[in-house]
Amino acid sequence: MGAVQNYVGVSRRPPDVQDYIDMLRRHRSWIIGPTYAGLVIAVVVAFFWPDTFESAAVLRITPQVVSERMVPDTLDMQMTQRIEGLKTKILSRTFLTMLISDDKLKLYPRLVQRYTMEDAIAQMQKDVQIASYGISSTAGRGQAAFMVKFRYPDKYKAKQVVERLVAAFMDQNLTVQSFAAKQTRDFITDQLKEAKDKLDTIQTNILKFRGENAGRLPDNAAYNAQQLASLESRLSQSDERVNTLQMEKSQLENTLQSRTDMLGYLTAANDEAAPAQARVNQNLSNLDRAIQIEESNLAVLRQTYRDDFPTIQSQMARIKSLKEQLEKEQAKHVEEQQQPVKPDAPKKGLNVMQAANLQQQKDSIKVVQTQLDNIDLQVQRIAADKVNAERQIEAVRARIESSPAVDQQYSALTQDLLLAKGTYDDLEKKEGQSETVQDIQDRHVGEQLELLDPASLPMNAVEPDRLVITGVGVGMGLMLGLLLAGAKEAKDTSLKNLKDVRAYTNLPVLSSIPLLENALLVRRKRRLFWLAWTTAIIVGSTAMFVSMTYYMTPKGQ
Repeated sequence: MGAVQNYVGVSRRPPDVQDYIDMLRRHRSWIIGPTYAGLVIAVVVAFFWPDTFESAAVLRITPQVVSERMVPDTLDMQMTQRIEGLKTKILSRTFLTMLISDDKLKLYPRLVQRYTMEDAIAQMQKDVQIASYGISSTAGRGQAAFMVKFRYPDKYKAKQVVERLVAAFMDQNLTVQSFAAKQTRDFITDQLKEAKDKLDTIQTNILKFRGENAGRLPDNAAYNAQQLASLESRLSQSDERVNTLQMEKSQLENTLQSRTDMLGYLTAANDEAAPAQARVNQNLSNLDRAIQIEESNLAVLRQTYRDDFPTIQSQMARIKSLKEQLEKEQAKHVEEQQQPVKPDAPKKGLNVMQAANLQQQKDSIKVVQTQLDNIDLQVQRIAADKVNAERQIEAVRARIESSPAVDQQYSALTQDLLLAKGTYDDLEKKEGQSETVQDIQDRHVGEQLELLDPASLPMNAVEPDRLVITGVGVGMGLMLGLLLAGAKEAKDTSLKNLKDVRAYTNLPVLSSIPLLENALLVRRKRRLFWLAWTTAIIVGSTAMFVSMTYYMTPKGQ
């Protein structure tokens, strides 16, 4: 076996500046290649990366026009909370779905077609930015602003979306304000209704108490006395009315008797079967009695009415008519006594006038009888009313005589009524204030959103930053090239120059012999080197040119 050779490890000498320069010269292709590849890749990525434009608008929340000392604001919350609340509503799935699906906008068509609507909504939530903008030190009530931003490849659509978002913010703010004012008003209205119900209950209890203790309260004495006097007067008037009706009844009875006698007279005058002398005497007697009755009735009526009263005039006309009939009968009686007696004439029937007189007399008797019946009914009603009045008089006298101790209960009820009335008046005043606040919101003079800067039309893309991308690509390629060159150098352990020979052999160098290579092999390597680099440059330049041409080519909006 051969002898074992022992190798002694020698540490590498520290390189100097000239060594680094030699390394770069030896491995320049490993450095330039990745750097150029990084440049090409960065340029291609930068110009194939679509532009993203950002449109922005600034909104300010202005305080209400009417002073809060006169009308307090109903929406009491910090401005950050207000913005967050509106932001939550605006970025909700429903609203964003409506924007994405709008026929005029048609946002994120590739995401919607390739994936789902949820992906498009998630992307839009990332692209929409709502942030506070210059909030003053006065916290959240007054001068505060916030910015609405939206990023999208189409700058016109980006502006339209920001305009839609701004309009939605303003509408939502009005909705929130109106809703808060309405809720406040409804709450106070409900409280007012409860207070009104309580007040009505107390008033009902007081009315019930007064009803149950009618006449026993101190303030009822005058009323009871007045009611007692009224009932006594009513009873007296009933008595007078009964007396009057009795007098009228007496008169009507006399009239009935007179007309009954007159009916007997007319009947006897037309009775041919009776003897003539007896018939005449009976007629005269009936007429005389009828005249006396009518004159008696006239005297009674004159005690109540004057002579120009229609009833008096009718009664006087009736008496005159009876007297004329009496005079005719007396003249006829005298004439018949002077004439010789003749045999009885044959019986004749009643003529038309006589029959009419008989029927008229019978009708008048029925009228008088009806009047008598009516008087009897009135007397009965008055009697019943008198009984009722006497009962009421007894009740009133009983209330006046009784005086229970109800002052304490009545005072407690009155105190509860005053407290309930005060609460009701206070809530009624607050309801008026809430209605005023509601009116302020309806007139849009409350706290509102004011558009400071409208949605801008971006002229320059915010991303990508092609210079930065290119620089990063070149830097990364350079770093990769340096790493590859360093690895190549670390792997190569050969002696590179005279410094290495002196350092590792510790021997003086007398002379050096240059490296002799095959000229054909050298030319071949050189041609391959230039061919590779020319191909890389052409391919890289073409790729960069195509990407730039694609970027410069106008695309349909």
